Amino acid sequence: MVSKAKPAATDLPLMDLMLLQQAQNYDLNDSGSRRKSRDDLQQLFYGLQKVLKPQAVLEIGAYRAEFSVRMARAGIEAHAFEANPYNHGKFADEIAATGYPVRYQNCAMSDRDGEVSFEIKRRVNGVEVSPGARNNSLMRRAPDFGEVEYETVTVPSVRLATYLARHGLAGRTFSAWIDVEGALGRVMAGFGGALANCLSLIVEVEEIPYWDGQMLYAQAMAAFRGEGFLPVARDFESRFQHNIVFLRAPLLQDPAVRLLLAGHFDKG
Repeated sequence: MVSKAKPAATDLPLMDLMLLQQAQNYDLNDSGSRRKSRDDLQQLFYGLQKVLKPQAVLEIGAYRAEFSVRMARAGIEAHAFEANPYNHGKFADEIAATGYPVRYQNCAMSDRDGEVSFEIKRRVNGVEVSPGARNNSLMRRAPDFGEVEYETVTVPSVRLATYLARHGLAGRTFSAWIDVEGALGRVMAGFGGALANCLSLIVEVEEIPYWDGQMLYAQAMAAFRGEGFLPVARDFESRFQHNIVFLRAPLLQDPAVRLLLAGHFDKG
């Protein structure tokens, strides 16, 4: 089992300030620069996997499972979860055709085992939208985001703790990519003690409620800190929505990890 640092909630404001200061590397008024912040953060996360060498990876909210395919290509066991049946149907053959052993599943990672309702936007303010959009969710949009008509579908659902136990992953180290469009609270409610062997995560968070009843950024920071993780880097992809890389706290003392982080922050 990976060692777990004692969480300290009082350090969260300082961590938040540290993350905000990373904006100095980008022009936040330029959309291209904001996208670069996202791309840089993703490259940092990929680099961390080379250093940390997890025994498995999980991609929760996988869409076309690019992270899982890349990790499987590197020889790491990869498990991907895409709850939207339209997206799973669109990409399953493409992923299989890569020849890499990605377990790509039409399944939601959530707070329950069995089944769950998944909300697919079909019309927004009277305009028809594609059911394959990336931003469908277990959650419905907050009222401020317009009038939305949904197609509600029932999809398989599993808790992280259950999945790890079922597939022989309990006790093995892993990293996770979580992009679940506002449903982070639902996903985390199914963690149990399953993060004990997690080395690193990249997680999408929101600072304002895009989805009705969602977990927001400050709550997510506190929850992951309580699990023994440090937020080490973030992007600035959108105004109130961004991604954070979390690292198991003791791993910050690893010289290879420290060198990689220094390289990420060096924009000179």
